[in-house]
Amino acid sequence: MTENQKIGFTCAYTPVPVIEAAGFSALRILPGTRSPDQAGHMLHDNMCPHVKQVLDRALSGDLPDLHAMVFINSCDSMRRLSDAWKTARPGDRTLILDLPSSISGLSIDFLSKEYERLARTLCEWQGRDYDPGALAVRIENWNRLARSVRKIREKMSKEYYPGLAAFLQSVINTAAADSVENALAMIPALEEKVLAPKKGRVPVLMFGNLMFDPEIFNRFEEWNVHVAAEDFCTGSRFLTSIDQRPPESDFLSMARSFMTDKTCARTIDIENPGAAAQRMVEKAKKTGARGVIAFILKFCDPFLARIPAIRDALKEQSIPFLMLEGDLTLGSIEQHRTRIEAFTEMLEV
Repeated sequence: MTENQKIGFTCAYTPVPVIEAAGFSALRILPGTRSPDQAGHMLHDNMCPHVKQVLDRALSGDLPDLHAMVFINSCDSMRRLSDAWKTARPGDRTLILDLPSSISGLSIDFLSKEYERLARTLCEWQGRDYDPGALAVRIENWNRLARSVRKIREKMSKEYYPGLAAFLQSVINTAAADSVENALAMIPALEEKVLAPKKGRVPVLMFGNLMFDPEIFNRFEEWNVHVAAEDFCTGSRFLTSIDQRPPESDFLSMARSFMTDKTCARTIDIENPGAAAQRMVEKAKKTGARGVIAFILKFCDPFLARIPAIRDALKEQSIPFLMLEGDLTLGSIEQHRTRIEAFTEMLEV
């Protein structure tokens, strides 16, 4: 087997270092596609646009050769995508990992065992033994990239640098769909540039499901938005640092870091159910955002259920909030242009 065989995945809870340590390349299947709408023949029309567009890519052959697909049982739609994939691409191996819905010591321990199961399955497919040293190296590379990206985000939160948000998304996309090493190689080019901050944009915190097209961030800047911070599963939630705490296993370190730091709407902190809303308030204050914009996928019940609590928490702190719904297309985002521009004009008053 060769080093460039690809393992496809669709969820930010997928441990990329585990895939790379087993000798595969990780490839996040993003939903951006020109493929015809065919998923409706297999899935209900009122279902997550992310899942449907990924399935459209599979049905249209709009994917490279894959050795296997790794799914995360994060929600009902993702589970159905896993089932539909077996019909859409019967030649692909598939593996689905269960993801606890709450944050606790038991759930973190359970997820660590799922990550270990993934590692040993991938190594078995490669015909090799699991190598803890290889995983440690991949985690170090992952954390190096996370630290570099965090520095860029800190710069973004303080000043408006035209094009920086789009560049950062390109780096993250490279890590997700190419390799962590190639993403790391992009950082020095930015560091060598003399970035000149500019005025005239309103700092805003954005959060939601997915926002993976770098061009969208350029459009936001055209519409008077300075993306001071973001919280998307294709952005900051994807590139979560792994806090290693020897002598615990790297699988446990990954599970703890991902369960506690990835603020996905489908995961609940049972000891503090309002933690997600408070986290948005704290992030808005820390980054100096004058307002918050949510981009939520249609039919995403977990996120829609969280919005009232987030709205109330922001309102208590007098932080303006705008919620937008749509699919993942650039056209869908552009339909909200007038509302976004009106919102930022209000923030300037």
